[in-house]
Amino acid sequence: MKTRLGMTFYIDYAHKLPGHPLCGRDHGHTAKVLIEIEGDVKGGPNYKDNMLMDFAEMKRICKIVLDEIDHRNLNELFTMPTSEIIANWIYHQLIERIPVAEVVFFEGNGKWCKITS
Repeated sequence: MKTRLGMTFYIDYAHKLPGHPLCGRDHGHTAKVLIEIEGDVKGGPNYKDNMLMDFAEMKRICKIVLDEIDHRNLNELFTMPTSEIIANWIYHQLIERIPVAEVVFFEGNGKWCKITS
């Protein structure tokens, strides 16, 4: 049976979307990022066998990736830093490190992009 674990993170960033009528100007956001991993729990006498991943380890790995874009002007990293581009980037950076099932990137309140495996 598959098990999922999730954590919530917050990052702040600036960007602009060249050519967009409103977002073509420099502006900033606080983004909420939900990250879920998925896998099998083996079960057994060792506590590690009963965990998909220790939350502390998941947090450490996710922070390594998110720190690359936190408090940054994302136009320095991406030509067009839309929610879709940012969420995809987070997903692809994490999938090399942990078994990511889903990344949900909230750009402010009420707007999000979801990437699933």
